[in-house]
Amino acid sequence: MRSRLPQRVTLALTLLAGAGACGDGSGPSHALIGTWELASYSDHGVLGVTTGTMVFQSDGSFEVRGTVTYPGEPTDSLNVVGTWTLALSQVTLTTGGESADWSMVWQGEELTLTLEGPRPTNVIVLRRSGP
Repeated sequence: MRSRLPQRVTLALTLLAGAGACGDGSGPSHALIGTWELASYSDHGVLGVTTGTMVFQSDGSFEVRGTVTYPGEPTDSLNVVGTWTLALSQVTLTTGGESADWSMVWQGEELTLTLEGPRPTNVIVLRRSGP
């Protein structure tokens, strides 16, 4: 049986962060900074219904605020803060002392983050919603 969502989402989102962003105001780091709508989240192949936002700050911090609901389970709150670092097409998220690497695929104003590891894995789809 799957563990409760807040724990898994917190771990997944914790892995999306690191120890500070770098960059000159252009390129992938700059493109990641801003507010993103949580379009979807799947936990090892199980798609949840999400609401809320993920915000990447230029100081290397991030936060997630929203909810996620998996089929047949109650809605869980998402309230996650941490740090992020970026290297090429991979972002490392750190929360609560745990880090995880996520690959990034850009399609226009949509960003898909896939947790590195055995399949099926966790996938977060974000849509640009503001600066």
